[in-house]
Parts: sequence; structure tokens; C-alpha cells
Amino acid sequence: MKYLGNVKVTLLKERQEYKELFSPLTESEYEDLRESIREAGILNDLILEKTEEGYIILSGHHRKAVARELGMEEVPCSLAETRGEILEALFDNTSRRQMTEAERKEKVKEKEKVQNRIYEESLIPELYTLYKEGKIDRRSVDEFLREDLDLQRSIFYSLSVERPVVPQELLEKHEREVASIESRHREDLDLGRKKLTTAEAERKKAQEALDQNGKELEEIRKRAKDTLAKYEKSKEQITKEVKREVEKELKDLEKERETREAAMKVKQDEIAGLNGEIETLKNRIYGYDSQVALWRHEIARVSETYENSIAYYSNPALIEIQLQVISEFVESLVRFSGCHKWDANAFKTVEKYRKSIGDLMEKLAGKVRDQQKEAVSVQESEKAIAAQTEVQVMPKAS
Repeated sequence: MKYLGNVKVTLLKERQEYKELFSPLTESEYEDLRESIREAGILNDLILEKTEEGYIILSGHHRKAVARELGMEEVPCSLAETRGEILEALFDNTSRRQMTEAERKEKVKEKEKVQNRIYEESLIPELYTLYKEGKIDRRSVDEFLREDLDLQRSIFYSLSVERPVVPQELLEKHEREVASIESRHREDLDLGRKKLTTAEAERKKAQEALDQNGKELEEIRKRAKDTLAKYEKSKEQITKEVKREVEKELKDLEKERETREAAMKVKQDEIAGLNGEIETLKNRIYGYDSQVALWRHEIARVSETYENSIAYYSNPALIEIQLQVISEFVESLVRFSGCHKWDANAFKTVEKYRKSIGDLMEKLAGKVRDQQKEAVSVQESEKAIAAQTEVQVMPKAS
């Protein structure tokens, strides 16, 4: 697998058959993936295959979709260079997805079918037949996948028991090619051995942790068993002590109950006395309310009498009629004065009476303004009633 680094999202292409190998993520799974990429970025490289069309996504279709949604221009990618790497990349999600065991087994079978199809398309018929018959193991077949069909056929015939005599230079060429294949195979074998050693070390560490947990669990079980035995032994003694404690607590509660009942009786007596006082106050308030009602009735009667008595004497018509007479008389004098020629002293006479009449009108307006009839106010009457009530309820001096 070759690490490419960051590749522009616009350069990544998709094949429908690769996308449909696995069902799409659920809405919640897709949302979790988007939140993870938003917070921490893409942690696992997208795996690509390089073809004449360009870079084809083998694994990472959902990561590309999320990157495009988040506006990421580049994503980390690695390149699958061999058929085996391509196959592993296509079925990478088998180990990552939350799949049932039945679904996982089905994908393993599908992977084997795809692998067989790749072998059939990428191997010469002779090698594929040997593979199907079990005469060549899968790791050996993977080595042949690195080479083109002509080189496979050349290697096959050079290793076949039934082969024609070939020139020495061709044999040497084949030997060099076989040595190259063995060298690459040795590198893969060394890498596999390192991975196996690491896995063995991790397995040993896990086994040691498991053994330690087993010992701790056994110790816990032993302590629990000892504790239970001690409890069974002292259960009767504990029961007696608890019984004594309960009896003592009951006695204390009985004393507290008696104390509280006595206090409650005192409070009940106080409440009874207060209830008597409340009834007395209610009766007194009822008497006051009756007096207030009588006073309100009296105020209404007095107000009505006052209004009826003064209505006639305060009628504006009494003044208006006399003023109307004066006004008409003056108006007739005005018309009369227009029909004659007057002595100079006549003007002085008119001026004298104009001023005198004006002063009298001013006094008349002032009197009418100041001598408004009185209005009977219920609020003022209530204040008087309250003052009268205070006088009546005030205790006499001894």
C-alpha cells in the first residue's frame, strides 16, 4: 500500500459496483461520521486504485461525501498497488461496520467470489486451474498477480515438469525473474513474521491480563465467602442488638409522642379561645355594618331633600329672564338713539350708565360664581360616620 498524501476531492472518481458492495450508512451512523470528521478530521486514509480513468475510490465513499459537505478540498489517501491490496480495500468495511455475524459471513463469501473472479481474469488458465485444484496456495498466486500474462506463462512453462528444452539464456532470464519474485516474497514474509511476532506479544499480554483478572476474581469470591460466613455466625447476635436498639427507639418515640400531644392540647385550647374572640369581633363588625347602612340611607335622604329644596332657587332661568328683559330694553334704546340727534351731554349720560351697568354685571357674575350650590358627598359623609363611630366605641375614662 502506497501513501499518496492529500489528494484533491475533485480528482476522486467512483464506480457504482464498488459503492454497492455495502449498504449505505444509517442516518445516525452518517451523522456520527460527520461529527467525527468535523472535530478531528479524516483519521483513516481513503484507499484508491489508479486506472486509465484516474483515481477510483475502493474504500471511503462516505468519507468523501462528508468531506464535500464540509467544504474540504483535499483528503488523505493511499494507493492499492496489487490485486490483493485492491481486494482487501474493497472489503475493508467488513471489519469496521456494525454488522451481524450472518451479514459478515455473507460478505466473506462475496469477497471470496470477487477474489476468484480477479484470479480468473488476472491469471493464465493453467495457473488458475492449478489454484482451483488446490495445487497452488493463495499466497503463491498473489505473487503471480504482480506480473503480466506473458511473464506468468513464461514462468509456468519454466517450472513445468513437461517442457521442451529451452536455450540457456532463457533459463537464466527465468532464474533472474524467479529470484526477483522470491526476493519480493521474502520481504512480504519478513513483514508477516514481524506482524505475527507483534500479535503474539499482544496475545501474551492479553493472556497475562486475563490470568491476573482471574486471580483477582477468585480473591474477591474468597473474601465474599468469608464475609458471608462471618455474617451467618454473628447474625443471631446482630438480631438481638438490633432488637434492643429498636425497643429503645420505640420508647423514645412514645415519650416524644406524649410530649407532642400535650403541646397540641395547649395549642387547641388557645385556638378555642381565639375562635371565641373572633366570633365576638364578627358580631361587633356586624353591628358597625348595620350603623353604616343606616347612615348611608340617611345621607341619600338628606341629599334628595337638599336637591329638591334648592333646585327651584338655583334655577338659571330666574336670572336669565331678568337679564333678557334688560338686554331687550337696552337694545330698544340703541335703535331709538339711531333715529335722533343728541345733545353733547347725552353721551356723558350714556357713558356714566355704561360704566355703572358694567360694574353691576361684574358683581353679578362674581356672586353667581361664588354662590354655587353645595353637593352632598358620600365620601365626606362616610368620614363623618367613621369619626362618629370612633367616638361611640372609645372607652370612657374611669
